[in-house]
Amino acid sequence: MPGTEKVLAFPVRPGVTPLDLIGPLTLLKTPGIGGTRYRTVVVGERAEPLATDTPLMLQPTATFAEVPDPWAVIVPGGGASSLAAAEDEALLSYVGSVAAGAEVVGSTGNGALVLAAADLLRGKQAAVHWAFREPLEELGAIPAPERWLADGRLHTAAGGTAGMDMTLPLLARLRGKAIARLGQLSAEYDPQPPFGRVEPDLADEDLARLLRDPDSVPPADPGGGDERLIAFVLYPGLTVLDAVGPLQVLTMLQRLVPGYRPVTVWARREPVPTDVGVPVVPDRTFEEVPHPAIVVVPGGALPTIRAMSDPLVRDYVRSAAASAELITSVCTGSLILGAVGLLEGRDATTNWFYSGMLEDLGATYHQRRWVEDGNLIMSAGVSAGIDMALHLAARLTDEATARRVQRALDYDPQPPWGGIDYDRIPRLPRALRGAIGLTAPAIAARSKRLTRAGR
Repeated sequence: MPGTEKVLAFPVRPGVTPLDLIGPLTLLKTPGIGGTRYRTVVVGERAEPLATDTPLMLQPTATFAEVPDPWAVIVPGGGASSLAAAEDEALLSYVGSVAAGAEVVGSTGNGALVLAAADLLRGKQAAVHWAFREPLEELGAIPAPERWLADGRLHTAAGGTAGMDMTLPLLARLRGKAIARLGQLSAEYDPQPPFGRVEPDLADEDLARLLRDPDSVPPADPGGGDERLIAFVLYPGLTVLDAVGPLQVLTMLQRLVPGYRPVTVWARREPVPTDVGVPVVPDRTFEEVPHPAIVVVPGGALPTIRAMSDPLVRDYVRSAAASAELITSVCTGSLILGAVGLLEGRDATTNWFYSGMLEDLGATYHQRRWVEDGNLIMSAGVSAGIDMALHLAARLTDEATARRVQRALDYDPQPPWGGIDYDRIPRLPRALRGAIGLTAPAIAARSKRLTRAGR
């Protein structure tokens, strides 16, 4: 009936790939006036924290029973866990039952295996992560060559950010193309992988086997010594894609070439609210990781402005950075670095909307996907963290290894309308950027007072 809210359900299970889930959710949360009223909800068999294929737990916000009739059901991938999920009776029962009445039935990554196991893809083409084409065929579906495919109500996407490529037209359908383009700008989804496109290699059986069955491949030799920690700093309200993108890259790097171990940290081991409404749970506390080798600070909107004055965040970032080999940030995470006095006289970047704040924090802004200045590496808005993390992976190992990480993630981004033309951004986003810039002096002044007081 007219005016009814449309619910988009994302069913998850243990071992889910966060990037396959959080990428689409980030675009779908784009604010704007007009269009269809809709709500996204992450559902699980139980509404309690579950493990992912990274050192980060996710907490579904509803159970299967609580969302019985969604307008859309989109199943995110989950690495090798999707093979087990194809035998998960509770998951298959839910997906099969809600798909009967849903107007959109979709998947990202290898989530297509779940759709196929629920007998929703028999004889149909579907996009899937390249390493899972054979299991998909065994379940009666036909692997498509496209990065994403829309066939009637069926929408499937391969790995990496193909789910974001698929979501942009879906968002345009719900809210109009102007809002979808605003979502692309807000996330600065203008992918520029440092080594260009790295297409799937079906002949790389060793990598495919590692992805399908990690236990079948002996772990790589770490070369002796303890693994050095890469601390991803969490805080309430963060833009979780800022963390998830590079976390996915560096978790895969650890699997291929041990030497660095990514961990997620917050003051306490408890659910942390995020911008997409899905709480996340860290695996370590600040006290447990006082001296990481590398610090990664994600950004956000107003919650990041608050974090610039939060003593818990400030104290940890300042103390961890003092002994770290590298200090990195994603999106407005660079503002937190500036708030504790780390950007004075340095080249930097941040989300396009917040660029005016960097100058007031003593930095020189550059509109680039990532900026490197000594032991600082900062990336621009949201999805730029993936490109920056691949650059970091090459710096920690070599380009060949980083390319293999990119292939393992199936990161071959192809936004449906191309990249962002910064010379032709509409008036409203430019006005919003200007309004944010007007607040910069006051925010920077407060941060500098707190830094002086801390000293």
